[in-house]
Amino acid sequence: MQSETTTMIPPSLVIQAQNVRFSYGSHPLFKGLSFTLPAGSITGLLGKNGEGKTTLLKLLSGLLLAKGGSLTVLGHSSRERSVPLLQEVYYLPEEVQLPATSATQYLDGAGQFYPHYDAHLARQLLKELDVPPTNNLRRLSMGQKKKVALVLALSLRVPLLLLDEPTNGLDIPSKSKFRQLLVQHISDEQTVLISTHQVRDLEQMIDRLMILHQNQVICNETIARLESAFYCGIASEAPHVAPLYSEPSVWGEIVMTPRTAETAETGGFSMELFFNALMYNTQAVLQHLSQPANDTLTPQAPLSL
Repeated sequence: MQSETTTMIPPSLVIQAQNVRFSYGSHPLFKGLSFTLPAGSITGLLGKNGEGKTTLLKLLSGLLLAKGGSLTVLGHSSRERSVPLLQEVYYLPEEVQLPATSATQYLDGAGQFYPHYDAHLARQLLKELDVPPTNNLRRLSMGQKKKVALVLALSLRVPLLLLDEPTNGLDIPSKSKFRQLLVQHISDEQTVLISTHQVRDLEQMIDRLMILHQNQVICNETIARLESAFYCGIASEAPHVAPLYSEPSVWGEIVMTPRTAETAETGGFSMELFFNALMYNTQAVLQHLSQPANDTLTPQAPLSL
């Protein structure tokens, strides 16, 4: 049997992708994808439909195999699908399929394949999310099933957690509760990568942003760096700065501009506005972002639009 290929990867990095290639049949998706992801972050993965967000999560988890390049996850080649790697990574798809058993039986059954599974935490989370622990999962609503899947993801305690649209199917109170539980129960040793279109659901908890565009990672920055570089807010509060992007709102024109001393104490940061600006005015946004950070500007709180 072929031995597993293990690659030395800096301890500060959880993922290291170099020139990754992947295609569906004759249709190429990634032609040379390269990026790194540091440990201990909660990263939002954004991109338009068809950019490959779900495919990337599956490549990282070993559910899909790259056609070329190097993809190292937690020091292991994802292509090898080794037991040590599979025990340390968990991928939660957008749509979940659960067996005809109770929540506790399902959680404990799946948890036995992961060395850090916390059965006590699983039961605590079921209670906090108001999920009946003994009811047949097939009889639960879609939202309740999604909660069970999220409970499993959090209670496995894996070093790398991959979540694909985790808030889809949840009602508003459940989304809020999930955000609280994720922040509360994810340790500093864990890394979370969340693919989502629901940026407002998760904006308050994400500390890093990775954006796919034209099947390449064009932005991979901390929220602190982005909010120190850009002003997001009412146009009238940044009257002397040319906007990189603008859109109407009930409060007036909302803009994203380079942050200057004039806007250092105003505005905030909006992931949604930044993403739209990056899609609309890609080169100008990236050019400004490539400039040295202005450490004299104080990062602002996320903007509620």
